[in-house]
Amino acid sequence: VKYKKHIFVCINERPPDSPKGCCASGGGSDIRYEFVKLINEHGLKGKVRSNKSGCLDACEVGPAVVIYP
Repeated sequence: VKYKKHIFVCINERPPDSPKGCCASGGGSDIRYEFVKLINEHGLKGKVRSNKSGCLDACEVGPAVVIYP
């Protein structure tokens, strides 16, 4: 296993009137950027990775994040 943790942050875009909400307009990209920044600040590059993700099917509660394992 290359990474000890792998973070996926939804940046899926939906129309403004979608009842499911939209992780992109809810700040998904900003959240991912903050994870990347923290990974670098804490010397975790190569141990923890943060990636953009498509829909994680939880948009109604806000930007979705999944961390494995």
